Amino acid sequence: MKLLWFCLFLLSLLLGAYGEDVCHQGYTPKEGKCVTQRPVHGACPVGSKYSVDWNLCVAE
Repeated sequence: MKLLWFCLFLLSLLLGAYGEDVCHQGYTPKEGKCVTQRPVHGACPVGSKYSVDWNLCVAE
């Protein structure tokens, strides 16, 4: 039983670490940040800011 709890703990650590590297739906990873195209007539999606340097919306 102790081995089962240890295995579940390790699995949860691995999945938690993997989950942080994944971008939200609609965003793509670029240089360690999650980015998406800015709409032509509109603002960036909620939770992101426009980056002039990249001409993209960057998730915060």
